[in-house]
Amino acid sequence: MDAAKLRLKCGPRLATLTLIVGLGACEASTNGAVASHELLEMGADQVVLGMTMFMTSGGIRQGRVEADTAFMYADSAKAKLRRLRIVFFDENGVERATVTGTAGEWDRNTDRMWAQGDVVLIVHADGRRIESAEMVYDPEMEEIWSDSATVQTLANGRVTRGSSFRSDMEFRNVQILNIRGAVGR
Repeated sequence: MDAAKLRLKCGPRLATLTLIVGLGACEASTNGAVASHELLEMGADQVVLGMTMFMTSGGIRQGRVEADTAFMYADSAKAKLRRLRIVFFDENGVERATVTGTAGEWDRNTDRMWAQGDVVLIVHADGRRIESAEMVYDPEMEEIWSDSATVQTLANGRVTRGSSFRSDMEFRNVQILNIRGAVGR
């Protein structure tokens, strides 16, 4: 039998077999949850992957909140964030500072934020780096602060260690409290 006749004879049978196998696969149901056990226990009403949102005040962009994962709850304005990055802007829209952390919480009504886990604050104007276990941004007070051990490294390499820090959002008044250990490079 030549190849053309073989294709005509076997073609419909092969197509029917492929269709039956394909439909059979569609009927398979999953009895288990698609999400991880940890995710189901969070009880979030919405889970947003790759979230980017903006903080505004009077129509002016104050900041950009990014998170690898955000857990949102219908009965709360608070969102739990994983692998977060917050960029603060000045009144001209120029990036002022960036905060990164492994987890945190953002109140979407007040824009108050709490970051935790290897938190790093970079001040863009002078290259200053402030590290702490956690940081809080309070837009009402226009401050960023931490009550945890803090390490500040200036652009010239000078290091200051303290028990906590507090700063205005223009980073003109950065206070490292209870300075301890060596101050220098």
